[in-house]
Order: sequence, then C-alpha cells, then structure tokens
Amino acid sequence: MQKIFVILIMVLFWSGNSITIAKEITNIQWNKSVAKGKKLKKFRETVTSPALGKKAWKITLLPRDCGKDKEGDYSDCQNNGRDAVVGHGGGDRARSEYSSKIRYTGEKWISVSIYLPNDFKSVEPVSTSLFQIYEWGNRDEQRHPRMMLREKFGVLEPRYYPVNGRDVPGKIHKHLFIDDMRDKWTTIIFHTKMGKKAGEGFSKMYVNGVLYNEYDGRTGYGGKFFNKFGIYHSWITRWKDKIHGEYPTQVVYYDTLFRTNKKEKLLKLLRSNGLNLDLLNTESN
Repeated sequence: MQKIFVILIMVLFWSGNSITIAKEITNIQWNKSVAKGKKLKKFRETVTSPALGKKAWKITLLPRDCGKDKEGDYSDCQNNGRDAVVGHGGGDRARSEYSSKIRYTGEKWISVSIYLPNDFKSVEPVSTSLFQIYEWGNRDEQRHPRMMLREKFGVLEPRYYPVNGRDVPGKIHKHLFIDDMRDKWTTIIFHTKMGKKAGEGFSKMYVNGVLYNEYDGRTGYGGKFFNKFGIYHSWITRWKDKIHGEYPTQVVYYDTLFRTNKKEKLLKLLRSNGLNLDLLNTESN
C-alpha cells in the first residue's frame, strides 16, 4: 500500500487550477496565474519531445490572451482603476503563467530549463518575461517582482527590482542570446538570498553551469517569495500590427523546475534528468 501511495504522488494530475508535483519535471506545486476567462484555458501540455527526461511542459500564449484572477478584481485585460500606473493596476497584459504555491524566505537554489522552438518570434517592444521571483507581503510595497527573466534586445536577461518601479541589470558577465537558445535546451540556475537590507541579499545566474550575471544588494521589502514560470507579456499595446505585422503566438517548453535549500540537492535533481553541470566548485553548498 505504501509503495502504491508513493507512485501516486509522483503522477501529474489536475486539481482545479493547481498542478501537483510531477517529480521528473518539478518539485514545486504550481497554480494557474490570472487565468480566468482566457481564450486558451488549457495552455499547458505535457509532452515527451522535446524533453530532458521523459516529459516536459509546453506553454502556449495566444495573441493578447488575457485573463483575470479567480478571486478579487485584478485583471490583465483592464486596469482596476485604483492605481494611475497601468503597470501596477492591471491591464495591457497577457500571460500563460503559473505561480508556485509555497512561499519562502532566505537562501535558495532554483533551476529552470527552457527550450525555444526554431520559429519562436519575439514580440518586442512588448515586454516578455519567462520566469520570475516575486515578493508577496502584507503591504503594497511588498507585492512586486524582484527578478524577471526578460527578453531585451534579443537577449534573455535577469532584471532586478530592488526598488519598486525601477529595474537594474546586475553585473553582466555573458549574454544569453535568444537566437542561441533555439532548438535546444538551456538550463538556468539562480542562487539567491532574499533580504531587505543593503548588502544582505544577492542573486547569481548560471547558464549551463557558467556564471552569466550577478547582483548584490537589497532584494526585497521583508515579505515572502515565490516563483513564476510561463510566458508573461506586459504593455501589449506597444505592438502595432501595421508596423510589426500580425501579433504572433508564442510557444516555450519548460523542464527541471526545481527549488532547493542546498546546491548539491539541486544538482542531484538535475542529474536525474541527464544534466551533469560542473557548477562552481568555489560556491558554498
């Protein structure tokens, strides 16, 4: 009976808007984010190819396919009117995205593997994020992204938000070009410590085991944190069909969505998917 139970909890299944843990793809429980009323309700598919292990997730975002929260009045389709800044009050957005259910504090090792198909088309000047670290607390200043993995001028890069409304690029060691990510898996690891005091927090981004970016400084306002994965567009009205052509559908594949307290535990999970990364022997575990 115990063996059967273990097998059952490793199987992926739907429970409302939630995804329970699919051990090979993730060790995190995820909920749909701002998805009520979207045209494409089942925007996540489980696929066997491309995949690092046996399975991966395919995320699809149709043009301007916005939704709203299951509860509350927040909407990607329309500003709720409480904030004059559209970026904070909702509206002008679209997404096919999931949020992690469990919130955390302190130091973490987080991985995400991304596969872009050959026909992936950018929607710049629309802002596109493929992964986020988000803060949530009891006060408004605690409810903001702290890191967004965004496409900017053909590069996928982390943008950090130590102060609400202002993003910084961190210290760039190497660029992760979108064109170099086509038709192959790219594994990204974040080593982060979230803190509100100057000098207390940090974030380091590794791509296939190599340090690409780092940031030292304030990383939050004292709240708790969670992650988001999927395709998130903001300022979609920047796309003018007469100038840029027809707004494209975007497809992105995801695998190895893991979060751990220790480096060695994360590397063990990645090895189970065939990834052997020589990740900075000088780093602490």
